[in-house]
Amino acid sequence: VYYERLVQRPADEARRILHFLDVPWSDDVLNHQEKIGDKIHLNPQEFSTSQVKEKVNEKALTSWYGCYSDDLLKKIDELAPMLRKLGYDTSSDQPDYTEFARDDFYEYAYESDWGLSFRRSLSNETS
Repeated sequence: VYYERLVQRPADEARRILHFLDVPWSDDVLNHQEKIGDKIHLNPQEFSTSQVKEKVNEKALTSWYGCYSDDLLKKIDELAPMLRKLGYDTSSDQPDYTEFARDDFYEYAYESDWGLSFRRSLSNETS
């Protein structure tokens, strides 16, 4: 599950996840914030509690822009090689997330160079 796709296409991704889990669809999935305080109680000390109370949104996709130094960004492939393997653009400090919203994203991801590279790396790790 790609977070970027989940926040850009919440209904599509939630349906895909629930189908995988063999859990029936409910519109409540997209309106979880309306259930908080009713049957769902959150720990007020938990950092993400305020975010969980909101409808799924795209704010976090860009809220990190400008938070990392140029030195860190230059070393990102060395420090976090899995990012590139998973298809993330590590060449920019403001990546373009539009490809995650494509209708054919999973076919595209599977057939793309990075999808091929990722599958190869997984097979190398398990051998």
